Amino acid sequence: MKRILLSAFALLALCAGAAAQDTWFCGEPGTKLSYVKKEAKSGAETKYDYIIKNKAVADGRSTISFDVVIPGQQGASGCSVWVENGEFHTDASASLGQFGEGISAKGNAPVLPENPVVGMNLKDCSISIDALMLTSEFKKVKFTANEDVTVPAGTFNCWCLGYDVIDTVMGLKARNHVQQWFAKGVGEVKVITKDTGGRVVSEKELVKISK
Repeated sequence: MKRILLSAFALLALCAGAAAQDTWFCGEPGTKLSYVKKEAKSGAETKYDYIIKNKAVADGRSTISFDVVIPGQQGASGCSVWVENGEFHTDASASLGQFGEGISAKGNAPVLPENPVVGMNLKDCSISIDALMLTSEFKKVKFTANEDVTVPAGTFNCWCLGYDVIDTVMGLKARNHVQQWFAKGVGEVKVITKDTGGRVVSEKELVKISK
């Protein structure tokens, strides 16, 4: 159960990430985006690969399908993102991947406009997984900056999305503040999670883009 919850949180964080070439994700099939997430307290590292599988356009909706591969776990987690009516969405139900048989997720992570402005407020939202008694609420969602960010994979012009996330698991709540940097045509570049005291809980970075 602990392993499933950790994977669910990791992937919901992604849902924290395509008609146009420069949407909030990589749309080139075969591309692999490699990430490392570091836990501040323990120093533990978790690696993720996002592998772009397909890009398709139908009925005014452009969808990018990709796999999430986590070393040490069998199979890949199938996910998708899409652009419709000028807004970027993620598929909450797909985020559980190989853990999702018979389990469904409801709701959505923040929906991103294709043309943001610094200071723009976005709608509060939430994702819930009844079978795991897990809910993530996203509040005070706002674009806080447009800036260059340097990570091991390179330097990218990013938009920073800031929000509070309240995770509830089996009745236990944890509140953190998240800063999530996105680059057009790439997706997530960097994510910093802090507790209510301002201490860093974890940091995730894009370390490599490859074919």
